[in-house]
Amino acid sequence: MWFVLKNQTYQRVFAWINVCAVVIGFWVYYGVAHDPSGIAIWFIWLNWINVVLACLQFYFGYRKLNN
Repeated sequence: MWFVLKNQTYQRVFAWINVCAVVIGFWVYYGVAHDPSGIAIWFIWLNWINVVLACLQFYFGYRKLNN
């Protein structure tokens, strides 16, 4: 992803894939009864990191490039 910063099509595709992953991730975490074990905190952190990553990818995908 980071090696194709000037290819906005890839950034947009990866950003929308991350949006789907975020929706599925939060649905699984909050929608399904889960055991509050040690792995639950890692799962929620992974979801929030994915939110930040998707925001960055949307920025790089939809920014105006000066050629």
